[in-house]
Amino acid sequence: MDGLTAKLEAPDPGTVVIRLDGELDLATRDRLSEAVRAVLPVFRPGALVVDLAGVTVLDSAGIGALVGCWKLAKETGCTLSLRNPRPLAYAQLRLTGLLPVFALS
Repeated sequence: MDGLTAKLEAPDPGTVVIRLDGELDLATRDRLSEAVRAVLPVFRPGALVVDLAGVTVLDSAGIGALVGCWKLAKETGCTLSLRNPRPLAYAQLRLTGLLPVFALS
């Protein structure tokens, strides 16, 4: 599957989930950043969760986009966490030392 789609959910007040599906890489990293930039001022969530269950590819550009989005969220007083990374994505985040940054254990 080429590309990346982002679906928004608001399971409870103050929390927004961005459910990603596809490849998070150099070609698609801007879609994630655009989604986060759109969500933060409109919903003003206290918590933003990026669900990676549907992400089939995560490269260094995708990891960079996740870090950039974490910084954007932090600047607005919002926490950004990740959930459901596939095993390879989890391993990449572990190797980069980013598990605690994204509230993964």
